[in-house]
Amino acid sequence: MAKRESLGRGLGALFSDLADDGGDRSRFQFCAIEALKPNRFQPRRQFDPEEQKGLVESIRETGILQPVLVRKDGDAFEIIAGERRWRAAQAAGLKSVPVVVREVDDRQLAELTLVENLLREDLNPVEEAEGYRVLQDRFGLSQEEIAGRVGRDRSTVANFLRLLKLPQAIRDGLIRKDISAGHARALLALSSEKLQHEAFRKIRERNLNVRQAEALVKRLEKEKKGKSAPASVSSLIGNLENELSRRLLTRVRIRTGKRKGGRIEIRFHDNEDLQRLLEHILDGKG
Repeated sequence: MAKRESLGRGLGALFSDLADDGGDRSRFQFCAIEALKPNRFQPRRQFDPEEQKGLVESIRETGILQPVLVRKDGDAFEIIAGERRWRAAQAAGLKSVPVVVREVDDRQLAELTLVENLLREDLNPVEEAEGYRVLQDRFGLSQEEIAGRVGRDRSTVANFLRLLKLPQAIRDGLIRKDISAGHARALLALSSEKLQHEAFRKIRERNLNVRQAEALVKRLEKEKKGKSAPASVSSLIGNLENELSRRLLTRVRIRTGKRKGGRIEIRFHDNEDLQRLLEHILDGKG
Protein backbone atom coordinates (compact mmCIF):
# COMPACT_ATOMS: atom_id res chain seq x y z
CA MET A 1 0.00 0.00 0.00
CA ALA A 2 2.96 2.35 0.54
CA LYS A 3 3.43 2.69 -3.20
CA ARG A 4 -0.17 3.72 -3.85
CA GLU A 5 -0.18 6.17 -0.93
CA SER A 6 3.01 7.81 -2.21
CA LEU A 7 1.29 8.37 -5.54
CA GLY A 8 -1.88 9.61 -3.90
CA ARG A 9 -1.66 13.09 -5.47
CA GLY A 10 -2.31 11.34 -8.83
CA LEU A 11 -5.26 12.19 -11.05
CA GLY A 12 -7.61 13.17 -8.27
CA ALA A 13 -5.21 15.75 -6.87
CA LEU A 14 -4.32 17.19 -10.26
CA PHE A 15 -8.02 17.42 -11.19
CA SER A 16 -9.72 17.83 -7.85
CA ASP A 17 -13.20 18.04 -9.38
CA LEU A 18 -12.82 14.68 -11.18
CA ALA A 19 -13.83 12.71 -8.12
CA ASP A 20 -17.36 14.15 -8.30
CA ASP A 21 -17.97 13.26 -11.95
CA GLY A 22 -19.16 9.73 -11.29
CA GLY A 23 -22.10 10.94 -9.20
CA ASP A 24 -23.34 13.62 -11.55
CA ARG A 25 -24.31 12.44 -15.01
CA SER A 26 -24.47 16.02 -16.25
CA ARG A 27 -20.75 16.41 -15.71
CA PHE A 28 -19.81 14.15 -18.60
CA GLN A 29 -20.94 13.56 -22.17
CA PHE A 30 -21.16 10.58 -24.51
CA CYS A 31 -18.74 10.47 -27.42
CA ALA A 32 -18.63 8.23 -30.50
CA ILE A 33 -16.04 5.56 -29.86
CA GLU A 34 -14.25 6.21 -33.15
CA ALA A 35 -13.77 9.89 -32.20
CA LEU A 36 -11.32 8.87 -29.47
CA LYS A 37 -7.65 8.15 -30.10
CA PRO A 38 -4.86 6.74 -27.92
CA ASN A 39 -2.66 8.93 -25.76
CA ARG A 40 0.50 9.90 -27.64
CA PHE A 41 2.49 9.68 -24.38
CA GLN A 42 1.11 6.32 -23.27
CA PRO A 43 4.12 4.41 -21.88
CA ARG A 44 2.21 1.16 -21.65
CA ARG A 45 2.81 -1.09 -24.65
CA GLN A 46 1.40 -4.38 -23.38
CA PHE A 47 -2.15 -5.09 -22.27
CA ASP A 48 -2.80 -8.38 -20.47
CA PRO A 49 -5.21 -10.38 -22.71
CA GLU A 50 -6.90 -12.11 -19.77
CA GLU A 51 -7.29 -8.85 -17.88
CA GLN A 52 -8.78 -7.19 -20.95
CA LYS A 53 -11.11 -10.14 -21.50
CA GLY A 54 -12.53 -9.73 -17.99
CA LEU A 55 -13.00 -5.99 -18.53
CA VAL A 56 -14.79 -6.61 -21.84
CA GLU A 57 -17.27 -8.98 -20.14
CA SER A 58 -17.85 -6.50 -17.34
CA ILE A 59 -18.58 -3.68 -19.79
CA ARG A 60 -21.01 -5.91 -21.72
CA GLU A 61 -22.94 -6.59 -18.51
CA THR A 62 -22.89 -3.21 -16.77
CA GLY A 63 -21.48 -0.69 -19.26
CA ILE A 64 -18.70 1.79 -18.44
CA LEU A 65 -19.11 2.98 -14.85
CA GLN A 66 -16.21 5.46 -14.89
CA PRO A 67 -15.90 7.95 -17.74
CA VAL A 68 -12.82 8.19 -19.91
CA LEU A 69 -10.79 11.34 -19.29
CA VAL A 70 -9.93 13.11 -22.58
CA ARG A 71 -8.73 16.36 -24.08
CA LYS A 72 -9.86 17.99 -27.34
CA ASP A 73 -7.52 17.46 -30.26
CA GLY A 74 -8.88 18.97 -33.46
CA ASP A 75 -11.98 17.07 -34.46
CA ALA A 76 -11.09 14.16 -32.20
CA PHE A 77 -10.49 13.53 -28.50
CA GLU A 78 -7.17 12.27 -27.14
CA ILE A 79 -7.36 9.97 -24.14
CA ILE A 80 -5.76 11.21 -20.92
CA ALA A 81 -6.81 8.25 -18.74
CA GLY A 82 -8.96 5.20 -19.47
CA GLU A 83 -7.40 3.66 -22.58
CA ARG A 84 -8.06 0.14 -21.27
CA ARG A 85 -11.75 0.96 -20.90
CA TRP A 86 -11.86 2.43 -24.40
CA ARG A 87 -10.20 -0.64 -25.92
CA ALA A 88 -12.52 -2.96 -23.99
CA ALA A 89 -15.56 -0.91 -25.06
CA GLN A 90 -14.58 -1.41 -28.70
CA ALA A 91 -14.23 -5.16 -28.15
CA ALA A 92 -17.61 -5.20 -26.39
CA GLY A 93 -19.26 -3.58 -29.40
CA LEU A 94 -20.17 -0.23 -27.82
CA LYS A 95 -20.79 2.66 -30.20
CA SER A 96 -20.15 5.43 -27.68
CA VAL A 97 -18.48 5.94 -24.30
CA PRO A 98 -18.88 8.51 -21.50
CA VAL A 99 -16.07 11.07 -21.43
CA VAL A 100 -14.98 14.00 -19.30
CA VAL A 101 -13.19 16.71 -21.28
CA ARG A 102 -10.30 18.60 -19.67
CA GLU A 103 -7.83 21.20 -20.95
CA VAL A 104 -4.25 20.03 -20.45
CA ASP A 105 -0.99 20.74 -22.24
CA ASP A 106 1.43 18.11 -23.49
CA ARG A 107 3.54 18.03 -20.32
CA GLN A 108 0.50 17.62 -18.08
CA LEU A 109 -0.75 14.88 -20.40
CA ALA A 110 2.53 12.97 -20.14
CA GLU A 111 2.59 13.34 -16.35
CA LEU A 112 -1.03 12.29 -15.87
CA THR A 113 -0.65 9.25 -18.09
CA LEU A 114 2.44 8.07 -16.24
CA VAL A 115 0.88 8.65 -12.81
CA GLU A 116 -2.29 6.77 -13.75
CA ASN A 117 -0.29 3.75 -14.87
CA LEU A 118 1.88 3.82 -11.75
CA LEU A 119 -1.23 4.00 -9.55
CA ARG A 120 -2.58 0.89 -11.25
CA GLU A 121 0.87 -0.78 -11.23
CA ASP A 122 0.32 -1.52 -14.92
CA LEU A 123 3.81 -0.78 -16.27
CA ASN A 124 6.75 -3.12 -16.70
CA PRO A 125 10.18 -1.64 -15.76
CA VAL A 126 11.07 -0.67 -19.34
CA GLU A 127 7.73 1.10 -19.90
CA GLU A 128 8.14 3.00 -16.64
CA ALA A 129 11.66 4.02 -17.63
CA GLU A 130 10.43 5.19 -21.05
CA GLY A 131 7.79 7.32 -19.31
CA TYR A 132 10.47 9.02 -17.22
CA ARG A 133 12.63 9.56 -20.30
CA VAL A 134 9.79 11.40 -22.06
CA LEU A 135 9.46 13.79 -19.11
CA GLN A 136 13.25 14.25 -19.01
CA ASP A 137 14.09 14.57 -22.71
CA ARG A 138 10.98 16.16 -24.19
CA PHE A 139 9.97 18.43 -21.33
CA GLY A 140 13.35 19.05 -19.70
CA LEU A 141 12.41 17.87 -16.23
CA SER A 142 15.23 16.90 -13.87
CA GLN A 143 15.19 13.54 -12.10
CA GLU A 144 14.34 15.39 -8.90
CA GLU A 145 11.36 17.10 -10.56
CA ILE A 146 10.14 13.83 -12.08
CA ALA A 147 10.39 12.11 -8.70
CA GLY A 148 8.29 14.85 -7.10
CA ARG A 149 5.58 14.61 -9.73
CA VAL A 150 5.17 10.82 -9.62
CA GLY A 151 5.80 10.26 -5.91
CA ARG A 152 9.10 8.39 -6.26
CA ASP A 153 12.57 8.84 -4.78
CA ARG A 154 15.07 10.47 -7.15
CA SER A 155 17.33 7.41 -6.90
CA THR A 156 14.42 5.20 -8.00
CA VAL A 157 13.86 7.34 -11.08
CA ALA A 158 17.60 7.27 -11.83
CA ASN A 159 17.75 3.48 -11.55
CA PHE A 160 14.83 3.05 -13.94
CA LEU A 161 16.40 5.40 -16.50
CA ARG A 162 19.65 3.42 -16.35
CA LEU A 163 17.78 0.33 -17.58
CA LEU A 164 17.41 2.02 -20.98
CA LYS A 165 21.21 1.76 -21.44
CA LEU A 166 20.94 -2.04 -21.73
CA PRO A 167 20.93 -3.68 -25.19
CA GLN A 168 17.50 -4.10 -26.77
CA ALA A 169 17.54 -7.91 -26.46
CA ILE A 170 18.02 -7.65 -22.70
CA ARG A 171 15.31 -4.99 -22.38
CA ASP A 172 12.99 -7.33 -24.29
CA GLY A 173 13.87 -10.08 -21.80
CA LEU A 174 12.99 -7.73 -18.96
CA ILE A 175 9.61 -7.03 -20.55
CA ARG A 176 8.98 -10.77 -20.97
CA LYS A 177 9.99 -11.24 -17.30
CA ASP A 178 12.91 -13.52 -18.25
CA ILE A 179 14.81 -11.45 -15.68
CA SER A 180 13.84 -8.96 -12.99
CA ALA A 181 14.81 -5.30 -12.66
CA GLY A 182 17.32 -6.43 -10.01
CA HIS A 183 18.99 -8.75 -12.53
CA ALA A 184 19.03 -5.94 -15.10
CA ARG A 185 20.69 -3.49 -12.71
CA ALA A 186 23.38 -6.09 -12.00
CA LEU A 187 24.09 -6.39 -15.75
CA LEU A 188 24.69 -2.63 -15.96
CA ALA A 189 27.91 -3.13 -13.98
CA LEU A 190 29.46 -4.97 -16.94
CA SER A 191 31.68 -2.86 -19.18
CA SER A 192 30.67 -4.28 -22.58
CA GLU A 193 27.52 -5.42 -24.37
CA LYS A 194 29.19 -8.72 -25.17
CA LEU A 195 29.60 -9.50 -21.48
CA GLN A 196 26.07 -8.28 -20.75
CA HIS A 197 24.65 -10.69 -23.34
CA GLU A 198 26.77 -13.52 -21.95
CA ALA A 199 25.64 -12.88 -18.39
CA PHE A 200 22.00 -12.51 -19.50
CA ARG A 201 22.17 -15.92 -21.19
CA LYS A 202 23.72 -17.58 -18.14
CA ILE A 203 21.21 -16.02 -15.75
CA ARG A 204 18.33 -17.50 -17.76
CA GLU A 205 19.96 -20.88 -18.36
CA ARG A 206 20.90 -21.35 -14.70
CA ASN A 207 17.82 -19.61 -13.28
CA LEU A 208 20.05 -17.44 -11.06
CA ASN A 209 18.61 -15.18 -8.39
CA VAL A 210 19.74 -11.54 -8.14
CA ARG A 211 22.53 -12.21 -5.66
CA GLN A 212 23.89 -15.04 -7.79
CA ALA A 213 23.67 -12.80 -10.85
CA GLU A 214 25.71 -10.11 -9.07
CA ALA A 215 28.38 -12.71 -8.25
CA LEU A 216 28.42 -13.83 -11.89
CA VAL A 217 28.86 -10.24 -13.05
CA LYS A 218 31.82 -9.71 -10.71
CA ARG A 219 33.46 -12.91 -11.95
CA LEU A 220 33.01 -12.05 -15.63
CA GLU A 221 34.39 -8.55 -15.15
CA LYS A 222 37.38 -9.89 -13.20
CA GLU A 223 38.11 -12.43 -15.94
CA LYS A 224 37.98 -9.70 -18.55
CA LYS A 225 40.49 -7.56 -16.66
CA GLY A 226 42.78 -10.57 -16.39
CA LYS A 227 42.67 -11.10 -20.14
CA SER A 228 43.17 -7.45 -20.98
CA ALA A 229 46.70 -7.30 -19.50
CA PRO A 230 48.36 -9.48 -22.21
CA ALA A 231 46.52 -7.47 -24.83
CA SER A 232 48.12 -4.24 -23.59
CA VAL A 233 51.59 -5.87 -23.69
CA SER A 234 50.90 -7.06 -27.23
CA SER A 235 49.92 -3.54 -28.22
CA LEU A 236 53.17 -2.16 -26.82
CA ILE A 237 55.24 -4.74 -28.71
CA GLY A 238 53.38 -3.93 -31.92
CA ASN A 239 54.22 -0.24 -31.52
CA LEU A 240 57.88 -1.08 -30.96
CA GLU A 241 57.95 -3.27 -34.09
CA ASN A 242 56.48 -0.45 -36.16
CA GLU A 243 58.99 2.09 -34.82
CA LEU A 244 62.02 -0.19 -35.42
CA SER A 245 60.78 -1.07 -38.92
CA ARG A 246 60.46 2.64 -39.71
CA ARG A 247 63.94 3.46 -38.45
CA LEU A 248 65.73 0.49 -40.06
CA LEU A 249 63.71 0.62 -43.29
CA THR A 250 63.00 -3.11 -43.12
CA ARG A 251 60.64 -5.49 -41.44
CA VAL A 252 61.27 -6.08 -37.70
CA ARG A 253 59.52 -8.66 -35.55
CA ILE A 254 59.75 -9.09 -31.75
CA ARG A 255 59.06 -12.63 -30.51
CA THR A 256 58.40 -13.06 -26.78
CA GLY A 257 58.79 -16.33 -24.89
CA LYS A 258 55.95 -18.01 -23.04
CA ARG A 259 57.44 -17.12 -19.66
CA LYS A 260 60.25 -14.61 -20.22
CA GLY A 261 62.84 -13.59 -22.77
CA GLY A 262 62.47 -13.59 -26.54
CA ARG A 263 64.19 -12.46 -29.73
CA ILE A 264 64.20 -9.66 -32.28
CA GLU A 265 64.09 -10.62 -35.98
CA ILE A 266 65.41 -8.12 -38.56
CA ARG A 267 64.89 -8.99 -42.21
CA PHE A 268 67.52 -8.20 -44.89
CA HIS A 269 67.40 -8.93 -48.63
CA ASP A 270 71.08 -9.47 -49.50
CA ASN A 271 74.60 -8.91 -48.25
CA GLU A 272 74.51 -5.26 -49.23
CA ASP A 273 71.30 -4.76 -47.25
CA LEU A 274 72.86 -6.58 -44.28
CA GLN A 275 75.90 -4.30 -44.41
CA ARG A 276 73.61 -1.25 -44.43
CA LEU A 277 71.74 -2.50 -41.36
CA LEU A 278 74.94 -3.30 -39.46
CA GLU A 279 76.38 0.13 -40.13
CA HIS A 280 73.11 1.71 -39.09
CA ILE A 281 72.93 -0.20 -35.82
CA LEU A 282 76.63 -0.05 -34.90
CA ASP A 283 76.93 3.64 -35.70
CA GLY A 284 73.83 4.35 -33.63
CA LYS A 285 72.13 6.25 -36.45
CA GLY A 286 68.39 6.89 -36.53
